[in-house]
Amino acid sequence: MNRLLSSRAARWLLAIVIPFALAVSLGNLPGETGVAWFDGLRARFRSHSTAEQTASWTPRHVHALGRLEPRGRVVRLAPPSGNDAARVEKLLVSEGDDVPANTVVALLDTHARRQAELGEAEARWNAAQARLAQTRAGAKAGDIQAQQAAVDLLAEQKKVSQRELERAERFRNQKVISSEDFDKHKWTYDRVVFEYRRAEQLLTSISEVREIDVRVQELEVAAAEAAVESARARLAASEVRNPSEGRVLKIHTQPGEKIGESGLMELGDTAHMQAVAEVFEGDLSVLEPGLTAIVRVDGTGERFEGELLDLGALVGRKVVLSNDPVSDTDARVVEVRVRLSPTDSARLARLSNARVEVTIALPDRAVSASTSSADDRDALQPDATSADRR
Repeated sequence: MNRLLSSRAARWLLAIVIPFALAVSLGNLPGETGVAWFDGLRARFRSHSTAEQTASWTPRHVHALGRLEPRGRVVRLAPPSGNDAARVEKLLVSEGDDVPANTVVALLDTHARRQAELGEAEARWNAAQARLAQTRAGAKAGDIQAQQAAVDLLAEQKKVSQRELERAERFRNQKVISSEDFDKHKWTYDRVVFEYRRAEQLLTSISEVREIDVRVQELEVAAAEAAVESARARLAASEVRNPSEGRVLKIHTQPGEKIGESGLMELGDTAHMQAVAEVFEGDLSVLEPGLTAIVRVDGTGERFEGELLDLGALVGRKVVLSNDPVSDTDARVVEVRVRLSPTDSARLARLSNARVEVTIALPDRAVSASTSSADDRDALQPDATSADRR
């Protein structure tokens, strides 16, 4: 490109100097007029040179540093809230294991106690349900039949006592028995009548299923069921589950240790690897999803082709720094994600957080827009030759 510019400059100089030398030598132009004419030609030469150089240096790619990440980022698992003093009792996975979503990966030391509480709550719930069923069914059929027999017996006794009372009343009127003997027969009859009424009421009571009794038992069942749900929640809080499918990348806490700020373990969806490039905020306007990107891994030198997935919406400082000591570490960048193919993701599954270089090819219309802008800037340059003519 430098050679091309040099050759163009040489041709311009020859086209300007030779006619000027001929004109001066022939005396056709006065000294001052010749100098002004030469300055105008030099200004026009500079204007055209700047326009050609700007068009020649129009960028066709966006280059940025970045890192490799699993899809959805790396997840640091932590126990549910309320387990600040709990220890890890048992790990159910190892580093490198592929774990389905919502899988129990670790148990805390409160798990056994919470499991016993759940068993007790379930037993109370079962007892409450049994009492409700008993209330709805009423008394047993045998009890009802026995009580019905007692009522029938007292009814016969009542008839007998009534006949004896009527006979004693005739004897009293005939002065055969005394009033004291009549009172005894009267008391016997009254007692039988009282027992008969009580037996009837008891039969009605055991045969009746009251709605209020059923309602009370239903509330007891509901309270027992709520206790079971609470116990299940406490048991679930003593388990650590992974929210999504992924591979165990790193375990930070071993059995017998408390979980610290780094969490229990790190997981990521390594089956779908992505490159996160830190693009300068000024280059964001020429990017769009779907553009082709080349991802180069610094550690291995391998190159992989990907597709620009989405553009970030937050401007921040650079995280991935180059080895250049004079590079701008405070530059404002935006993270963009590049999707890699499943085959490439399998090859890069063990390189999470590896540094990469991402080159994004710009579409033709973006390049054309940049070239047009350069031409517009050149058109706004003042025409020195026209100014000299005025």
